[in-house]
Amino acid sequence: MLRTIGQNLQLIESGDTCETRAIVTTNNPAHEALFAAVILQGVIVAQSADGVLEPHVRCAAFLMEVLNHFRQVPHNILGRMTVQRFAMVDVMLAISRQRRPFSPKDFVLHLPDAETWDHTEPSFHKMTGCPQPLMCLLVRISHLACDVDDRLEHCASISDLLSRAHTLENDLRAWGEHYPAHSSEQGIRAPLDILTECFYWTAHLLLARRVFQDHTRSPRVQHLTRTCFDLMGQLSTGVGPDSSLPQPFYLAAREAITLEDRAWVRQKHESMTNYYREQQRNLAMQLTQRIWEIEDQQFRNGTAVQSDKLIKKLDRDSCLFIF
Repeated sequence: MLRTIGQNLQLIESGDTCETRAIVTTNNPAHEALFAAVILQGVIVAQSADGVLEPHVRCAAFLMEVLNHFRQVPHNILGRMTVQRFAMVDVMLAISRQRRPFSPKDFVLHLPDAETWDHTEPSFHKMTGCPQPLMCLLVRISHLACDVDDRLEHCASISDLLSRAHTLENDLRAWGEHYPAHSSEQGIRAPLDILTECFYWTAHLLLARRVFQDHTRSPRVQHLTRTCFDLMGQLSTGVGPDSSLPQPFYLAAREAITLEDRAWVRQKHESMTNYYREQQRNLAMQLTQRIWEIEDQQFRNGTAVQSDKLIKKLDRDSCLFIF
């Protein structure tokens, strides 16, 4: 499969501008199939112990541009499912690496539209566990976090970015206004709804850590972390939607600071890996424990800012991805 994918990519890249435009206007079935193959191959790679997903997502982004799917999603079921899968993997991989998504900011799936993407089939929400408007907010958080990083690296003011962050936080709260402050007080809920709320509070956690630059041990970060843990504890392993839990889980897990919370993380990780056999889960747990070591050491040394720099380097150098 890899040889065939490579040969077809070479054919596309060797074409002149007119030929490439022809591909765009005719929706060449061969290239639609190639795009689907790249996405499916990426799924397989992501489940292997030493899989490197980044090249597959870059390749998929190139094909998305060639096929004009960033601006017009295909109407057929397979085409739409493939584009939706790409959209979610792209933003989750960007968050994992602490960088921007490969997709352009005007990507049609980055414009919130639940009626189009969540309430028709194949539903983006049911596919990913994350409603499409919430995914759009995660994209905004990812870009804003990178804007903050760029400014701080040049010792420039981030006052205007923090104003944008407050607007983004208000938008996030407006979207999730139906979620109570104490989720554990609710009655029986559908697993998909619990998973959705996990993504929602993880978005708040990312906003606090990467945009507002709150430290792991800040009261807000610890409150958000425990909120996530309480929700994740309500998702029994193997219920179906929990197969999409790893990304929120490991993002929250790295913020655990107490022995009790870390013991719970290890137990939940073991429960999930006993049922879901993706080998990258163990790599994710190894990274989590390495982050705990860094956080503990830097806390003892009184150098909290340095710990975030070290963690960012770990994320950017990592090949690990699980979703």
